[in-house]
Amino acid sequence: MAGLLIAFTGEGQLFQIWPTHAMKRFPQATLYDRSAKVTAFRQAEAKLGKDGWLNPEGQAAARRTAQNLANPTEVDATVTFSGPLQNGVVKVKCKTGAEKVFQIRLNSLDDKAIEQAFFNVDAAITRCKVGAPMA
Repeated sequence: MAGLLIAFTGEGQLFQIWPTHAMKRFPQATLYDRSAKVTAFRQAEAKLGKDGWLNPEGQAAARRTAQNLANPTEVDATVTFSGPLQNGVVKVKCKTGAEKVFQIRLNSLDDKAIEQAFFNVDAAITRCKVGAPMA
């Protein structure tokens, strides 16, 4: 879906699988990793630039990173992950404030099992973009 903006955050095993699935399912979407680990790396980059440790190009990149951290892009959906593969929880929250929580049970890592496990999550993300109510 063109123009779809998705942020993802959280932890656990489903968090590690979903971004690859999302790139296949939503090839025109822009994905933003807002996990604690990536956010910490981005904050460290901004600090290195601010403290003068980077060359001019690196400092410019660090300033852009700091600006992005201070003013994150508004997204259509934020997807939050927790828990293990067999009993994971995925929350989809739309920019409108609507949200839905899903229990995910992933028993296999083949493409078909992953598509089936995330089918309702994907549908909720699509609803966020088109403004449809959560089912």
